[in-house]
Amino acid sequence: MSLTKDTHLPSDEELTVPQEISLSTPWLKAVAPYMAKHCEKEANEFMLRRKESEDPRAVLKEGAALTACGVNFLQSLKRSCLPQTQKLAECVDQGSAKLYMSKCHDDQKELDACVEANMNLTRPKLGYLASFMFTIRRLQLQVRIPIINYQCLCKSKICIAKVKLRDYKAEAAKVLNELPAEYHLRKDYRKYNDWRYNITES
Repeated sequence: MSLTKDTHLPSDEELTVPQEISLSTPWLKAVAPYMAKHCEKEANEFMLRRKESEDPRAVLKEGAALTACGVNFLQSLKRSCLPQTQKLAECVDQGSAKLYMSKCHDDQKELDACVEANMNLTRPKLGYLASFMFTIRRLQLQVRIPIINYQCLCKSKICIAKVKLRDYKAEAAKVLNELPAEYHLRKDYRKYNDWRYNITES
């Protein structure tokens, strides 16, 4: 979305949450699959709503709920499996310069077992989280259908009733019609194909 001087921006109070998630990259890589599975409902609601509205101001409530879910999960993980999480995070941090997980599978298995035993949560299989992004892309293609109104193509709880598609040709024609009569448009323009690089002419 483009911003103008008339665009209403949310206040600091609307953007403030009780607690932010401030994990370093190794720790986040260590716990991300479990947190994504635990907060799947909140994440789906946030992403679908974000794609539907195409306006980040419309998803502040869903974003705060997702952050709160992540904070609650991390607090539960700290109480249940802190030693295993710390061991895996340190392995990710010190295992390679690019923070790869390839040298940390043994530590990962220990954390998997702890999380499954204490939190009843299983690490999602490879590609599980990518399936949601495929759904998002498919939904985005549906929304791009050239219709003025649509009723609940979304899977979110809150649907947006109308989609307004801009008529750029009409807007351009209006601007040209409002130009003064003595205004002279340039006639020395070149077509796009004339600007393209042609190896035979070099």
